[in-house]
Amino acid sequence: MTAVLDQVKNVAYTGVGVNLVVTDAIIGREVPAPKAVTEHAATARAKGTEALTDLRGRTEPLAAKVVERLPEQVAGAVETGRKAAWGFLGIDAPKAAAPKATKKAAKKA
Repeated sequence: MTAVLDQVKNVAYTGVGVNLVVTDAIIGREVPAPKAVTEHAATARAKGTEALTDLRGRTEPLAAKVVERLPEQVAGAVETGRKAAWGFLGIDAPKAAAPKATKKAAKKA
């Protein structure tokens, strides 16, 4: 039962945190929390930022594949808009992963 409660607590913190991160970005500053929940708000913001960073890391490769298939002008607009949206939220782009060596490349070496 403790594991379930921990999962529920993490989901709640993450959900509230994503909302706080987006609200902070829209307003342009960190929205102050009441003194009674300041610690909880800080934890929620951290978990929200972590979740959004993870989401960007998972969606970047897919978005890049979609952009490659678009006409050049459309691809440029999509790329610019996507980067602007993530930049507005303050979520950094994930570091590029090192290319994986294929079995054929390993055998030739």
